Amino acid sequence: MKFSLYYDENDFKWILLVEILKVFDSREADQELAKNGISPLYRSRDVLKVIMIALFFDLDIFYTVSELNRDKKLKKQLMIDEVYSADQIYEFLSRFSEKLFYEFIIKLLNPLNFKNTRGIRNIIVDGTDIQIDLNWLGRRISKKSLEKKPYKWGYSSSKRYFIGLKLTLAIDCKTMQPIAMLLHEGTPNDAKLFDEIMNELKILFDEIMNELKIRRIIRKGNRLFFDKGYFSKDNYQIAIMKYKTSFLIFPQGKNPLKAIKNHLSYLLESFNGRTLDKEYYIALYKRAIEMLKKWKVIKA
Repeated sequence: MKFSLYYDENDFKWILLVEILKVFDSREADQELAKNGISPLYRSRDVLKVIMIALFFDLDIFYTVSELNRDKKLKKQLMIDEVYSADQIYEFLSRFSEKLFYEFIIKLLNPLNFKNTRGIRNIIVDGTDIQIDLNWLGRRISKKSLEKKPYKWGYSSSKRYFIGLKLTLAIDCKTMQPIAMLLHEGTPNDAKLFDEIMNELKILFDEIMNELKIRRIIRKGNRLFFDKGYFSKDNYQIAIMKYKTSFLIFPQGKNPLKAIKNHLSYLLESFNGRTLDKEYYIALYKRAIEMLKKWKVIKA
């Protein structure tokens, strides 16, 4: 269902969007556009802003253009001088390959996000589906043509089947600032067997944890909170035994605490490594179980 765009200066979503749009008026944006041979710059800035608004609210270009033309005040609030037609915007997009466009956008937005703050942090990790409009030139997209692409067919309850990516954000609980943004292939769909889905989620969880470790977000004292979509005994095992971190995955299903306790207890009992390592793993295990017991309070 589409909704009208009404600017609210007190809504954090609009505050974030305005900060994102300011980037396209920067010197860095002009340099990147010039590097890619995109001109004139004044027109490109306005076109990019419309594209970002459409992506931000998951709207199509035609509808976004009509909303901006409907409300002249909104256009001014979003720092857009001229609203070009949807055809002109699609023509602009056709100058980029899909990979080049996303690299360009991420390069511009990275300085916005990832500020390193000192001290212990509570970090929320959550994901969402990004639907990609590949039909810039009216092309037919076959399943075979997606085989070597970074995006795939995925499934979600809200979008149903779609072509796109999985966006994972790590956000500082205190400041609500994004500190990491990760892109993965489309989410597994419900047509697959349960075991296949769980295996894909395990691989995705491991990739996320590895990226957070590389970016030094997983470090002593920091606590990670994952959405229930990542909940499984295998992911608890990965977080404790491989990444040695303090975390909570919000549970789902019947008797989640019992399943996790039984699985991790068995792993620790059969552990053959050094005594000091085993004691450290046990401490992490106890901390994870305590957080899992209090998950409703923590979530609230």
